[in-house]
Amino acid sequence: MVRAGQDRQDIIAELTGLHPELITLIMAQGVSNGWLDSTASELTVKGSRLLDDEEDDLVNLKAGFLLQDAVTGNYWPRMVTKLEQIEPIDPQAQFPEFASERKTGWKLKPFLVKRTKKELPVLSSELLNRAYRDYRKDYRANQKIGGQIQETQRVRLQGVQRLDASPEAAQIILWITKAEHGDEPLAIQDPFELRKNAWWLLKDFKQKLGEDHNLRRYMADLIDIPDVASLSNEEWLKAIENKAEFDLLIEHSWVERQPDIRRYFSTLLKWREKIEQGSNDDADLEAAIGDCQKLLEVVMQWLIKTYPVDDGQTPSQKHFSRDLNLKLLEALKIPSFTDNSINLLARQPLKQVIGACKNPTSSLKALVFAAAMGVIAKPDHPLMVLTSHELDIDKLIELANLRNESSHGRSSFVNKKQTNLTEEIVLENIDFSLNFTTCFKEWM
Repeated sequence: MVRAGQDRQDIIAELTGLHPELITLIMAQGVSNGWLDSTASELTVKGSRLLDDEEDDLVNLKAGFLLQDAVTGNYWPRMVTKLEQIEPIDPQAQFPEFASERKTGWKLKPFLVKRTKKELPVLSSELLNRAYRDYRKDYRANQKIGGQIQETQRVRLQGVQRLDASPEAAQIILWITKAEHGDEPLAIQDPFELRKNAWWLLKDFKQKLGEDHNLRRYMADLIDIPDVASLSNEEWLKAIENKAEFDLLIEHSWVERQPDIRRYFSTLLKWREKIEQGSNDDADLEAAIGDCQKLLEVVMQWLIKTYPVDDGQTPSQKHFSRDLNLKLLEALKIPSFTDNSINLLARQPLKQVIGACKNPTSSLKALVFAAAMGVIAKPDHPLMVLTSHELDIDKLIELANLRNESSHGRSSFVNKKQTNLTEEIVLENIDFSLNFTTCFKEWM
């Protein structure tokens, strides 16, 4: 405005729509930085050069692409000035195929993830800045490790002019592989090679696995363990862990919604694979039985916290009364509670059960009793919906007793007969614990 001959602050404020005091501050800074003369009425040589440089930058603007995920609506932390395109064999085909190698005739048939978002979030300054911030962070990381992205390819975002108000549909090929390192079983390669993995896609992809049965079936080939004989012990154990994690993602993706349950569910999948492949020493069998009980305990803890018992619904009991416990359990009318399981659970001290309702840290049988108390005035409680055919509470109590036996020292000095753990017994209880937990997936 000053270069155009307008130096009155009130008129500048009116023309720009800015507050007069802000104009005063900007003019003062212009004088302080040497861009305006002492009266703020003319540009200095330094000020003229500054504006000329700004105009040069505007001339150097490039058209580029900001990517928005049509499955989640999220903006990717990637900005590129060009896209490498590959043409399908038949552009009109519903599921595209690509001629990957002309010599062999091998065709690439990627799985097409369908768009699920009908209304995509509109680009805002906040979303743009977040995507650009993550892009710059990955770019700096690429440069530190000697990445292949050249300085000339870097996108600098000093200002944005939207060239098109509506997004253009496109499909990007993603390569998914087994992860070489870290806790995650799989990795999604960065299609723009700024980083090794597309870290921002993993969480959304795992969620998509839980929703798309066809995608899980397509991914199933990745979970096979190679020839065991060719692996070292360390490689074998790692392969088992990877297979368990893949099983979790593909067959039991629902468990991702409950991290505490997921941890023990995953552990049992690993135990099952390990024992099935010949690891059957006593220490492993006992540890596996212990983890079966831990999973069931966490499931009961989840039930207790999700369906809490009101303070006014817990009876008082000064002295232990098995008869009172029996009447209480029978009155709950839980479909999966048989006469046998009620008789066994009634042996739990009610004081301990009531304590578990508030802080579920008791034994498994006390936790089952406490979880049962949560059905009062809750007809939609899972225990009121699931049948005895689905939930074998008798088997659960049997497992709790088996674990208690195996957790103590076993020797000829003890008169009580001990159950010898075998592969069959342990695998049976692992399957039971996994299936029991799966019964609650619709409520998790």
